[in-house]
This record gives sequence, C-alpha cells and structure tokens, in this order.
Amino acid sequence: MIIECQNCQKKLNVADDKIPFGRPFTFVCPQCKTKNNMTLPERRVTEIRLDNDDPAPPPPGPRQNGPKASPSATQTGMLPSMSLSDMAPVEMDEITDGMKTAMIAFDTEEIQEKMIEKLASMGYRVTTAVNVRDAVKQLKFGRFQLLVIQEDYYGATLSTNQIIRAVNAIELSIRHDMFVAVVGSSFTSLDDLTAFSLSLDTVINNSDLDDIDRILISAMGHVKKFMATFKEVLNQKGMSYH
Repeated sequence: MIIECQNCQKKLNVADDKIPFGRPFTFVCPQCKTKNNMTLPERRVTEIRLDNDDPAPPPPGPRQNGPKASPSATQTGMLPSMSLSDMAPVEMDEITDGMKTAMIAFDTEEIQEKMIEKLASMGYRVTTAVNVRDAVKQLKFGRFQLLVIQEDYYGATLSTNQIIRAVNAIELSIRHDMFVAVVGSSFTSLDDLTAFSLSLDTVINNSDLDDIDRILISAMGHVKKFMATFKEVLNQKGMSYH
C-alpha cells in the first residue's frame, strides 16, 4: 500500500498486513519526522473459496521485485489498534514518481524473469505470486495497477483459473483501477471481443511474450480512449461514472 506524508508528500510503500484498514493509525515520516494521523477505508473484497490446495508446489526460489511478503496480523499477534510506528519491523520503501505496482502469476521461473524485466522497463514494481493461494491473498490485501496472469497457471483452464475468478470477485471501485491481462495459447493477442466476454482488459498469446511490453502499452491506450468516450457519453446523459 502506498501512503504519503501529509507534510512533505514523501511516498512510502508499507506492507498491507501492517495497516489496520478502517481504524485510525499513526506513522512517523522517515524524511521530515512528522507524525501523521491517518485512517484508510476498510477494503471490501468478496471472499473466494479455493476449491482445493494448489495442484503443484511453487517453483524453486521465485523472485520478487518489490516489498517482501509480511506475516499476517493474526500470525504476529498484532492488534489492529497498534500504530505503524509500533509495528516492527515495518517495511517502508520509497516509491519514485511514476512508479506503479504489478503482480504476475506464471508457473515457470524463466517466464517470471522475462515478465519482471519487461514490466520493470515500463516503470512497474513487480511482485511474483508464489502459488494460487498467495495470488488470491495478494489481491485481497494489495492494490495493483496491472495484473498479468497465465491462463493455465499450475494446470488450470480458463474456466477453473481461480485467480481470474478472484479478480472478477473484486468490487468494481477497485477493479476499475486495475488493468488485467491473461496470457494463453488459445488467444489472439489484443482480441477485444474475447477479453470483453471474460471481463478482462486484454488477452495475449504465449507466442507474443517477447513483445508483451508493447502489447500492454497498446492495449492500455485503447482502454483509456474507450473509457474516456464512455464517460463523455454518460456526462452527456447527465450520469456519472464511479
């Protein structure tokens, strides 16, 4: 979660498990030493029950370029009323201007490495899902601007992919801020009709992974233009978009 000092506007990245959403908390800015009082709204994400445990163990030593996963409040015995300054260790990484967050879910380390390199070149801080359960947890407690998901992640199919199901269970006010791409062998890259039918932002064929950065930039631009037109039409009809 990215939070900002109310005095000097320094951006900090705080592990989501450390933030008591829906309750007041305080943190001291490491730059200007200002004590900030803050209350963040409680996140409401529809629960999704995993059908079973992950069908395969995670690949050895998955790389994560970004904040390290933190133990949950229940595991550490922390109470929600505690302030950030009381919660040690608290991982607070500065987010540089223009940096965005992304999560990828691929079950081969080679593709993970390629995706991290491509998305990092686009200005994203990339987190790699360890397995299905970890990906769903990340979606519940983290907010990402970009998700890139393997269609057959750990042997899943498009209809049984539980990460895609979890994405579709997210409340719309959060989902609208995310760009979701699914990669698979059955897709034609940038097939808008297929993406729309699956409630996704774009689909990409496996053979186009080497160009995924350019494909994503093109798809994002297309969606941005569509949403601008959509909002304009709503405004003309006296309606608002939320």
